[in-house]
This record gives sequence, C-alpha cells and structure tokens, in this order.
Amino acid sequence: MANPHKDTQRYLESVLGVPAHLKPAPLRLPYHLLDAYTCFELTLQFKSSPLVVLLLFPSNPTYPGAVALTKHIAQISQATPATPVYVCPALSAADRRSLINHQLNFIQPGYQLFIPELAMDLRERVRQRRVQTAITALLPAAQAMLLARLYRGGIIDTPFPASSLLGDLTYSRVTLSKVVEQLLQIGLLIASQPKGAVQAYAFSTSASELFNQARPYLRSPVKRKVAISAEPALGNGVFLAGETALASQTLLAAPAQPVYGMTKRRFDALLADSSLHLSQSVDDTQAWVEIWAYDTLDTSGNRADAASLFLSLDNAQDERVRMALDELRERVEWLGSGD
Repeated sequence: MANPHKDTQRYLESVLGVPAHLKPAPLRLPYHLLDAYTCFELTLQFKSSPLVVLLLFPSNPTYPGAVALTKHIAQISQATPATPVYVCPALSAADRRSLINHQLNFIQPGYQLFIPELAMDLRERVRQRRVQTAITALLPAAQAMLLARLYRGGIIDTPFPASSLLGDLTYSRVTLSKVVEQLLQIGLLIASQPKGAVQAYAFSTSASELFNQARPYLRSPVKRKVAISAEPALGNGVFLAGETALASQTLLAAPAQPVYGMTKRRFDALLADSSLHLSQSVDDTQAWVEIWAYDTLDTSGNRADAASLFLSLDNAQDERVRMALDELRERVEWLGSGD
C-alpha cells in the first residue's frame, strides 16, 4: 500500500458512507509497543455524534498471532479510551479466522472490516441514516422521559446507560429503545464511549439549553377534555391540571369548575368502577377531566408538573393565563428559557 494510513481512511469512508478525520495518536506506551505499532486516531463524523477508533499499523506486516496481539491490545487500551483496531494489508484466510475467533478488531483495507465491539453501534447509525424520517414531535414517552430527566438534574454529569432515562417511569424496553433513537436523531442525546458492555449516552448541552432545543418537538400532553358530574379524589393517578393547577402555583384565580388530569387507563378504570361519572348536560357539569398522554411528573402526584402544565396551556389566548405561565416558568430554572 502506497499510503496505508490514507488508504484505510478512504476504505472506512466508502464502507460506512461518512467522512473521517485521521491524525497521529502519540500515546505513552512501553518501548516495545512504540516500536511495534504506529498509532493513528480516526474519527468517523456521524451526524448524531463522532465515533473514535485507534488504528494500529504494525511495523512488521507479519501477523503476530492472537495471543501476542491480545496482550498488546490490552496494554494499549489502558492508555486510551478509543477502541483499538489492528490494521494489516496482508492477512491470510487463516489469520482472519484467528482474529475473528478471538474477537480481535481488525481491518484489511479494501477487503474486510471486523469490529465486534462497535458492530451494534455502527449498524444502528447506518440503519438510522438510511431509514429515518423527519421527526416533528417526540413520542409522549420520549417527552415524559426527557422532562423527568431534566427535573432530576445532573444533565452534564458523567455519561449514563439508557436505563437511567427511565427513572421511576415504567415504560418497556422496546419503548425505551424508541425514545433513545428519537433523542439521538434530533441531537438531544449523544452516544458516548460504552461502559463495559453497556452503551453509554450523554445530553448534548445544559438543562436550559436542552429544553430550548427540544421545545419545537414538545407537545401538549392533553389528548382530550371531558365534563364530569362530580369532583374525583386526588391521588392514585388523579391530579390537578389546567388552570386549576396553574392557579394553585400562581396568582391566577381558580376557575369555577376545577380541572383534573389523568391518563386514559386511569380514566377508564374510574368509569368502570363507577368512581367517575360523565356529565349528561351543562347543568350537570361540576368539573372537567383532561385525558393526558402520560402521568404527571410532579413528585407529589397531586398536581400537573410545571413543564407539562406549561405545554398544556401554551396556546392559551387569555392574557391572565399568559402572565401566570410566565410566573410558573420562573419557578423552574431550565423552563424559563423555553420560548
């Protein structure tokens, strides 16, 4: 190969369909490894987040054997968080089988790429690039998980596994996977270096800026509003919502007919056991129920959380409500920047 470094870069760019940046990687290694390998850091410029690998170009093109190479890679891994990849233009079929059997990352430029540690991440990135469609709104579960994570704080702390998005929420693993995919696609979440065998993630910016970036994709959690003939008891999935919840936190006067929130599942259950009755006429109406796409994220459970409440009333035209919403936003630091 006339220029093995550039040839390897071009090979990966053509296979993965993304631009790559190559630069020398001066590592603090034992002398025998510095003599045995020339190290280059290759950054694959994926749109969601860059992906870094450490390319090991051997001084001797003869395959050293799986045992020796495993020891070398283990030592090199202690000096860098990047994933080491052995690069050799001359590998026999037996050499390649040996590398694959021992799960050692390798590239034979122009011929074969084998990186098991990154296979799933690469596959997901390539698949998303090919099939993803434009996102106009977050899934209700994605919105709930994002807001709940903002409430918990620590947005710019150490990268976390996907399961940390769930917190106290009870969504399935399938739903969690869809949420992560959406947040990655719109750039709110970035893939970080894996923690062992678990893929780690980090948020792209501070809490206030994150809410600002997410705002175009956030929607009112209210699906519909129905009249009821008596006020339900708070708790167990029933919470103050709408202008009633806003009035409980601001100077806004409470409406004559209180507004409650609950998910459709809770609403159906209360109807089924006759704890709730639909209003039969205007005169019969004593209160209103908003059917929410997700439960309140307020820790008390008796009132709509501030961010979701803000989203549910953001289209209100009443100037009194608009002023109360401004007051509400001042109570949550990251919510205050979400114009």
